[in-house]
Amino acid sequence: MNLKSDTHLLTSIALLTVLSSFALGKWFLFEDKEFGFKIEFPEEPTATPQMIDSEIGQLKMNIVMYDASEKGNDDNLLYMTNVTEYPDSLINSDRTDILDKFFRGAIDGAVNNVKGKLLTEEVKNLADYPGREITVDYGQGMAIIRMRLFLINNRAYMLQTITETGKSNNESIHRFMDSFELLK
Repeated sequence: MNLKSDTHLLTSIALLTVLSSFALGKWFLFEDKEFGFKIEFPEEPTATPQMIDSEIGQLKMNIVMYDASEKGNDDNLLYMTNVTEYPDSLINSDRTDILDKFFRGAIDGAVNNVKGKLLTEEVKNLADYPGREITVDYGQGMAIIRMRLFLINNRAYMLQTITETGKSNNESIHRFMDSFELLK
C-alpha cells in the first residue's frame, strides 16, 4: 500500500464512523428525580405518574413510554420504563427471603398479562441490587418483549422493549437497556 491508498482508507473509515453515529442519532436523556433514575429513549417519551390500588394497598407508579411504532423508522415498536414503589415493610431488596417469590410473581404476571410464552430468563443484577432479564414471545411469533426488572430497596424498576421477532437483538434495545442508571 502507498500513502495515497492509506489516506483514502482512513478517510473512508472516518466517514463510515461519522455516518453510523448519525444513523443511531442523538437520543433523549430522560431523568426522573422523584424515582431516582435516568435512561435514554430514541425520542422524548411520555411520563404517566399514577396511584394504583392493589391487594397490598395503594402503590405509587410512573410509566414512561415512547411508542416508536407510529413513526415506522425504528428497529423497535415500543420503549418503556415502569417504576412501582411498594410498602417498604413488605417489599425490599434487603429481604432476601422474598426475592425469588417476588421475581417469579413479576415474571409470571408479565408473561400471563400478554398471553405470551417465556423464552429466556437470566439473573441480571444492577450493582448490588437483584434483577432479572427475560424475553417473551408475544402474539405467537409476531413480536418479542425484552424486559429487565430490578428491585432497588422498595422500588421495582422495569425496562421493556417490544420488537418484531426478526429484529429481537438490535443495537437500539441494548442502548436503551444499558443506558439505565440510578441517580446519586
